[in-house]
Amino acid sequence: MNKIFFNSNKFIFAIILFMVPVSQASIDIYSPSMPHIVNGLNTTESKVQLTISLFLLSLGVGQYLYGAISDSIGRKKSLLIGMLLFTISSLACYYSTNIEILILARFFQGLGAASIAVLSKAVSVDLYDGIALMKASAWVGLIWGVAPIVAPVIGGYLDEFGGWRLSFLVLAIYGFISCLFIILFMPETNKKFQKFNFNYILKTSFIILKNKDFMGSTLIIATTNLGLFVFTLMAPFLIQNILGKSQIFFGYMALVIGSIYILGAFLSNYAIRNFESDKIINLVSKMLLLIGIIMVFVSFLFPKSIWVLMLTSSLFAFSSGFLYPFLVGRMFAPFQNIAGMVSANYGIVSYTFSGIISIVISCLKITSLIEISYAYCLVGIITYLSMRLMFKFSFK
Repeated sequence: MNKIFFNSNKFIFAIILFMVPVSQASIDIYSPSMPHIVNGLNTTESKVQLTISLFLLSLGVGQYLYGAISDSIGRKKSLLIGMLLFTISSLACYYSTNIEILILARFFQGLGAASIAVLSKAVSVDLYDGIALMKASAWVGLIWGVAPIVAPVIGGYLDEFGGWRLSFLVLAIYGFISCLFIILFMPETNKKFQKFNFNYILKTSFIILKNKDFMGSTLIIATTNLGLFVFTLMAPFLIQNILGKSQIFFGYMALVIGSIYILGAFLSNYAIRNFESDKIINLVSKMLLLIGIIMVFVSFLFPKSIWVLMLTSSLFAFSSGFLYPFLVGRMFAPFQNIAGMVSANYGIVSYTFSGIISIVISCLKITSLIEISYAYCLVGIITYLSMRLMFKFSFK
């Protein structure tokens, strides 16, 4: 009976859900500490923001690698390699003595975290299909949203009582426990192994990337998630340095944003059963464009309003959680037999895109809410254009 339980789809999926927060927690747990890292390593705000941007870039590149090899060597081995790298690089972050070492360690930490970021989707496709897959994707979205809720609050207290390094030690312990779960309890879920073939990978990637549903869905997910990253990148410096609030206060503000994300993901389960996905995606994309434009004008009237910041951030967070299951189902629908490659291409497009845009955003010197409004407006514009790409254009 126990053997049957440990090999059941629900138990395997529970292991995946335990690891899902890794990529988000790796960003959000130390976001309250970013102003203190500036002082602790005697560096600049933009360089500390690069620890997030480079993490996102490697998260994207890593997902392509893991997605490709997981179809060949299996999900279990790929996950174990990634989580071992994540654990080691988290320790390197903890022991870093200057910003350059921290940035480099964060790059490799992103490569490690990429394993669960991409394979959570691939394993879901291995275990489920149809409506069950959409519901599983909603659960992944819900758990992914737990990290923005819990991690900043935990990180704020860790920074208050143990300094900014302590957050990275906690991540290393989390990674070590994940490795044990993979080794001891997780069976292989890929039942259709593909022989590793570089030409096949390139050819398959081209087929996936020219699909307008895949590309449109991926870009919308990337940009709505970027709305969450805007808060993580920029809000700590506004709230703590300019408004004079503590890192713990910021942690609780991030908790609110994460809660709104989870609310959106939860309500999407209801919307999936009652509304057409195309209409939902169209409407929400247009709303985000309008919200971003309005925020620019409002920020000039209230340049230091935490209420405007929280309202706008909450709307973007809700939209990100709400749209995620709709878009994932649409993304994978044409490619059920190559879920690993679809996940790989999703990862490299979405997170590399977010990483590049976040590098641009980090060039903005934060003096008020105005700079943050520019970032949200950019997110709204790209989301709208991505929706138009998916519904109006096609690749020949």
